[in-house]
Amino acid sequence: QTSMAARILVLLIAAAAAFPVAELSADPHQEAFERITRAVFPPRATAPLYRTIKTFVKAIDGVDLYTVAFVPLDVKHHFDTVMIRTPYGTDGLKSEGEMYVAAGFAAVMQDFRGRYRSTGTFQCWFNASVDALSTVNWIIEQPWSSRTIFQQGTSAPGLALYFSEVASPPASVVTALFPIVATAELHKTIYQGGAYRYSLIHGWLNGILEGSFESNFTSHEGLTDFWENVTMTDKWDRITAPAVHLTGWYDIFNQQQIDAYAAYQAHSTVGRGENFIIIMPTGHCAGGQIPWPDANVGYAFANNVSLILFLAHGTDPRRAEAQALLASLPPMYWYVMGPGLPDTVGNFWVNGSNFYDVTPTNMYLTSGNALSLTAPTAESTYNFLYNPSNPVPTLGGNNLLLPKCGPWDQTPVEHRADVVTFTSARLTDLLVVNGKVQAELFVSSNCTDTDFTVKVTDVFPNGSSLLVQDGIVRMRWRNGGVTPSLLTPGAVYAVTVDVWTTSYIFNRGHAIRVDISSSNFPRFSANPNNGLPLTQAGPLIPASNTIYLGPSHPSRLILPVVPTEAVVAAAPVLPIDSLFGW
Repeated sequence: QTSMAARILVLLIAAAAAFPVAELSADPHQEAFERITRAVFPPRATAPLYRTIKTFVKAIDGVDLYTVAFVPLDVKHHFDTVMIRTPYGTDGLKSEGEMYVAAGFAAVMQDFRGRYRSTGTFQCWFNASVDALSTVNWIIEQPWSSRTIFQQGTSAPGLALYFSEVASPPASVVTALFPIVATAELHKTIYQGGAYRYSLIHGWLNGILEGSFESNFTSHEGLTDFWENVTMTDKWDRITAPAVHLTGWYDIFNQQQIDAYAAYQAHSTVGRGENFIIIMPTGHCAGGQIPWPDANVGYAFANNVSLILFLAHGTDPRRAEAQALLASLPPMYWYVMGPGLPDTVGNFWVNGSNFYDVTPTNMYLTSGNALSLTAPTAESTYNFLYNPSNPVPTLGGNNLLLPKCGPWDQTPVEHRADVVTFTSARLTDLLVVNGKVQAELFVSSNCTDTDFTVKVTDVFPNGSSLLVQDGIVRMRWRNGGVTPSLLTPGAVYAVTVDVWTTSYIFNRGHAIRVDISSSNFPRFSANPNNGLPLTQAGPLIPASNTIYLGPSHPSRLILPVVPTEAVVAAAPVLPIDSLFGW
């Protein structure tokens, strides 16, 4: 368990996370971590004085939840409290507790049920809402409590934060949130496009020694009532507080957290229109083969905004000042990525009230393996054989535990016979993509089920093909829902592949490429093409899969293109220095 927490800590600190998820005193990135911490929390002449309370909070079903409170020694005051619930052990959160004490708050850390010192059986996040509510009720009963609570959580603790809102904690008590690289929709996260994210879930659960829990996920592929307590999709009106959402373009939860921010802004009962989102290039992924200058300040900036949000919604005397400062800040800050080469454009911060208005731009898959703005005038097909015993290996992307993540050169796999590439002409001007990327494909298979994967890459002048984003659709789950819909062999289907949201500038002399295949393993489980559930063993069947092109089957990539001048003229606009001095 400690080893897994340490590995995730290394990943997050390498991405310049300002708060750790576990303590790792000898970590090689400690100096960078401390530098960011000093920026967020200016050093004091003396260490903050506090007392530590170690106790058990009784959950609604009698389970004892091990809880550690860090409470400032000033007995004349009642303190607003930051609450964090974690599966990684409260011992690793001491420095975080001390940081919040230094900022004038109390801090309460708690082990998930079934983890470390808490009793009961590990239930992942399925008890997050009721256990959080029990903890909230305990905090407000304490003599040092102001009865105002904020929640913070990074990664798994961030999921616990999101799902605590299922129970609608009292809006007058839980008043502000800071979810960091997390998701509010577990089913869509685990089953991206219907495909099981094998390396993420299998690797994480086994890493924290809870591998036996995986069968709960693999036996519930459809969106049934099983997922009720770990989805906010139909419960946004239960949100009781505004939030600062922090994510990254290559984070494992990127799309779901962007969706959460939008829903908080539009549908929450409390805090509607008062939310913020900061989108770094990193997140759980520390980086790939493109350098990102100044990307790390996003984490520190988000921490500052969260502290101001806490003060604005708490009992601190600086509340009015904090509220005025929040009102002056745009709600969205994001990093516009680029190739990272000399004399290229990209890799800077912008902000705004919304993403830029986009022009959905079709780039058609055409004969000659070309990607073109002009729709094809003749019908054609591309066929390839996908063998599930020899899947395309994962190279980069939104990964957690794999050795390669983020933008990674795809040329080592693009030569395979089961990967079909479509490449544009070299660009003569900048092309800025900012928003949701999709692919609409017309496809068939000789099997009752198979996958189709889509990668969008930036082809550099030297021929390398750097991954910008990717997506997948598992055909039996192409319609979503509770039950699968198998294919009729040979029938042609129109499917939409969600390639998630990004912000990237394709530069002059570069080209845009689309790679289509039927596997990306171990990022996603390899589809055996037999139509059977994940939990049912069956034969591995090679699939003869076909992509259709032409007027009747306009397979295409849809890019959210924005005017170049609107983006480039805006950089750089991250007011990090002014907030550090606040």
